[in-house]
Amino acid sequence: MIRTASIHEAAEARAVRRGTFLDVRNADEFARSHVSGAVFMPLHLVPLRASELDRSETYYVVCESGGRSGQACAYLAQQGFDVRSVQGGMSAWRGAGLPVETGLEPAVF
Repeated sequence: MIRTASIHEAAEARAVRRGTFLDVRNADEFARSHVSGAVFMPLHLVPLRASELDRSETYYVVCESGGRSGQACAYLAQQGFDVRSVQGGMSAWRGAGLPVETGLEPAVF
């Protein structure tokens, strides 16, 4: 079972610096808008880059609407990571008026 978080739960976690956002969209989508400080890891690279993630961290995984984040969460949860798929993705995040950044300068570990 994939654990989920509402955009409001994810925003609250971000506000208190509890957990890390993991954005699994493509580069052009990430550049258009993303959560400040989000780690950029396109879905197709998640299996190759999972070793870069910290198993003691909680990850709020986001895509555009929730499909890709669900896939990433399913994989990462099987690998022992604490992950939450953000319901509605960036579409819901922007729709709620929550803050976004633009550009291709993703957070680095």
